[in-house]
Amino acid sequence: MKLLVIGWDGATYNHLEKIKPKFYRKLYRKILLPEPFWQNREIDSGAAWTTITTGKSFFEHKILSIAGKLENERLFKVFSKIDRLIPSNLCGKPVRLWLMTKLFYKTPPLSTDVKFPRIWEKIPNSLAWAVPVTHPPKPIYGVWVSGIPYPDSYGVYPKRLEDKLKKMYQGEPKRCDDLKKYKRDLFEQHFREVEAIKWLYDQFEFNFAFIVFVLPDRFMHIEDDWDEIKKMYEVIDESTRELVNHINPDDVLILSDHGMKKEKRAKWVHIHDSKQGIIASTNSELLVENQLDVFGKIIDYMGGKK
Repeated sequence: MKLLVIGWDGATYNHLEKIKPKFYRKLYRKILLPEPFWQNREIDSGAAWTTITTGKSFFEHKILSIAGKLENERLFKVFSKIDRLIPSNLCGKPVRLWLMTKLFYKTPPLSTDVKFPRIWEKIPNSLAWAVPVTHPPKPIYGVWVSGIPYPDSYGVYPKRLEDKLKKMYQGEPKRCDDLKKYKRDLFEQHFREVEAIKWLYDQFEFNFAFIVFVLPDRFMHIEDDWDEIKKMYEVIDESTRELVNHINPDDVLILSDHGMKKEKRAKWVHIHDSKQGIIASTNSELLVENQLDVFGKIIDYMGGKK
């Protein structure tokens, strides 16, 4: 079996049901929720994608966000008893997030901080592409291209592919004060990564791929014009269709780590909505309700051992 999993980071169920882009509308689809702890809190991509790709609870894998690990579990459990009493938005200030940053975001997590195997480590002949908290890449039977956070640039295993890939795709662009330029850079690098993935498939016969596109999340954090957001979804939908046509997998699974909701706070115009994540597939048997169940469902589909 050949399975293609594509993460649309930040893609939002109610947005997509309103737009119904051409490829997405043909899929079986539903809301994908995080584990119960995060359902009434703002889940970060680091926590969500690590749960999805390991099948483990945040309290087991201990990746709190792309900015920090769970290093003081006792303090975090105390904080969690009162955190929802702290305003998430006070006159446009992210008070709760600011406090979490001061208390818990000490060191950005590395792939080596995740003590459980990622799903592509369990499935031979796999591609892992830009999944958060996967730097540095580890040796696998396949190709591992690391995702954020990384210090200067992403890493690649096997190393011999790195120079070629970095000529094609420069990595996630840095946010700058010129938001028009930043938006252009987001789209340019997205188009470049699609071409790089197609090139990899021309070199290797992958049985499984887990790819994450960060464009929806990054774009919606800074864009509040619905027409522009709609265009972004149409781009990501068309990129997915393009990859599917190039790869010709047996099935496709699309996931998001969380949705987004419009709320101006600090430098953002949309914030994370933990109850609006998506799961969509060509195969209804691949749909699950919770991020904790994605790992097991994929392993069963691929005939592997958990």
